[in-house]
Amino acid sequence: GLLPNVWGMTLKAPTANGLDMSARLGLYTHTNGGENSLGNGQINLRETSGSIAGSFGTVLVGRSLGIHQSNAILNDMLLFGVGAAASAGNSNTTLGRIGLGYLYTDFKPQIAWTLPDLGNGFNAKVAVFDPDDVTADTAAFSATDKSSPRVEAQITWNGDLLGTGIGMNLWVDGTYQNTERTAAQALAVQASAAAGADDDSDVDSTGVGFGGKFTYEGFALVAAGFHGTALGIRGQRAQGDTVVTVHALDDVGKERKSYGGYIQGTYSFGQGTNVGYSYGGNYLKKTGNDLNTTGVMNYHIMHSGMIWHNVTDNFRLVAEGGFTEKAWYLADDEQEDSFGGVGAFFFW
Repeated sequence: GLLPNVWGMTLKAPTANGLDMSARLGLYTHTNGGENSLGNGQINLRETSGSIAGSFGTVLVGRSLGIHQSNAILNDMLLFGVGAAASAGNSNTTLGRIGLGYLYTDFKPQIAWTLPDLGNGFNAKVAVFDPDDVTADTAAFSATDKSSPRVEAQITWNGDLLGTGIGMNLWVDGTYQNTERTAAQALAVQASAAAGADDDSDVDSTGVGFGGKFTYEGFALVAAGFHGTALGIRGQRAQGDTVVTVHALDDVGKERKSYGGYIQGTYSFGQGTNVGYSYGGNYLKKTGNDLNTTGVMNYHIMHSGMIWHNVTDNFRLVAEGGFTEKAWYLADDEQEDSFGGVGAFFFW
């Protein structure tokens, strides 16, 4: 499934002078393995951080979940499912709805400040991150000279819709990174400027995400979307694909624009039984250099249905099915059905 096995530990020191200090370690292991007795399942140190909290809010230093697109993934019911497959012979997790309604935020080294409660339901968070490479279809046109950190921020609002009893959680988040090209990359881009590439020596990769969750009695509706420049269609900036072209920059280094979103409805019948349906996808806008190039993805969409039952507060049974479709510019499309996926979760 999408979520790996998690063993997480948070150690907290006694409160002193109004300050709370804690450390977090999260070990993420995977059930999937190779086709031999030893297997090749992986272990990830996704969380290793320290934090200090007080009247100023909370400051975290270390590796933790990113900000941009984090609410989109945390509200996705497919966190507890399989969703889309990652690749054949996968030794890691599946994709869920990553690349099919939002971009993966990932766990990154950061210095993050969660502001104290701003009042009237508003909260905010801002962080600086280790920067990523910005990958082009051809490595010579990528941007990999990372001299400046990435900045991400988020504003959320929680409240009631005009006293109607409809709960609302709204958010807006964003990301910005400026990445220099090496001297060799800059020369390659400038030499191809006539083909439509940028003749600058750097790349600005930006994105904005937005969405909301609305709840009323047993119903919950989630709607989320994003728009990005030089972010790609699945990960952010650097994550491509071994089969299709989904990089943030085209074959001569020009930024691609991408956008997407998903909508999800769930209903709780009570006694622990829930059902849900979601639909979403990501889309990549071709550049002038993509007009005659095959293998550049156009869109990736997915329908998904799920039913789950909480046997106890610590034990959940899940069944799901879905339909995904990929399409490429100047090429064919690919469809996949998945039914009968079953699983269970143990929470403690």
